[in-house]
Amino acid sequence: MFDSHTHPYSAVYGARHALTALAYGITTTACLGASLYEAVRLRESLAGGHSTGPRLLACGELIDGARTAYAMGRAHRTSAGVARTLERAAALDVDFVKTYVRASGEVMARAARAAHRLGVPSGSHLCAVGRAAGQDLTTHLQATQRLPHGHATTPAGRLYQDVVEQYADGAFALVMTPFSAQCLLGADPALADDPRVRVLMPPWDAAVVGERARTQPTRAQRAALATEMGHYRRLTAAGARAALGTDAPLVPPGLSLHLGLRALHQHGFTAARALHCATTVPARLFGVDRDLGTVEPGKIADLTVVDGDPFTDFGCLVHTVLVLRDGVVHRPEDLVRSRETTARPAPRCGTWLDVAEYLQQGSCCHPSD
Repeated sequence: MFDSHTHPYSAVYGARHALTALAYGITTTACLGASLYEAVRLRESLAGGHSTGPRLLACGELIDGARTAYAMGRAHRTSAGVARTLERAAALDVDFVKTYVRASGEVMARAARAAHRLGVPSGSHLCAVGRAAGQDLTTHLQATQRLPHGHATTPAGRLYQDVVEQYADGAFALVMTPFSAQCLLGADPALADDPRVRVLMPPWDAAVVGERARTQPTRAQRAALATEMGHYRRLTAAGARAALGTDAPLVPPGLSLHLGLRALHQHGFTAARALHCATTVPARLFGVDRDLGTVEPGKIADLTVVDGDPFTDFGCLVHTVLVLRDGVVHRPEDLVRSRETTARPAPRCGTWLDVAEYLQQGSCCHPSD
């Protein structure tokens, strides 16, 4: 299984992000923005077995305009600066090139050309503008924008035909990041009692999961979820290629991919169609389908084994028995045991929920409460 949109924050999460994702059956994660040197270091460490977790597809800093709002962004005021950034990304053989919301159309086009010379995709938050620039996908359906004509959905949440047509021929793809699916924790509170939450997640994420699990989805949350899933259903029915991502750690890693899959399945996607969004579609989108995405002789031995049959009981998909990643067996209980410690002391000021709220401040995209 793929998580097609993540951001590794090893300075904050340490090894927990990767361990949690692997324990939930995720074998590959795509970084869509990070410190380039750190992303490449993590990619090599995971590939070489020095770290434990899913394989990582690396991306450098968000290529932005004259200023940028986030630590993972890289500001550019000159054409020469853009050239140096792209040369650096090429030298370190990135797996994705991403531009951000203040980058001009010219810079977006240069980034797309640089990515295609490497044989990897390029993308941004901008739909029609990104496609016109030669990019391959948007990393959300709707997220942070700086152009009044760049929005894919209206303030009321409507999706119009002009946006559908941008994706319908399959030449331009979408990474779905359904933040609205977080409300499904309240529909299955037992998810918060999982040792992968209590032990592997950092205490602020565990606190957020517990808080959401104690609250039944409201009518407004259910309506927002149904609207978002309806957009994805409409787009894929028209022919769009749609992979599933989480934007973790904006939402808790690992578990959030399962919430997204449940949301798709509960709102009209068959079990197979939902699973394709986290297996075959991202493998093709990121150009690794020769080795990954399906179970076939000669491909890399990645396999997620669950207790049950998700084609008759989709909820069992979260019950991971073991994960085979690059031929190496990992059992969730062993990963949990490797991180078991004494009780975590509370922060000196406030609660772990306060810490979670602080970490969300300034995020480029905000998950639904």
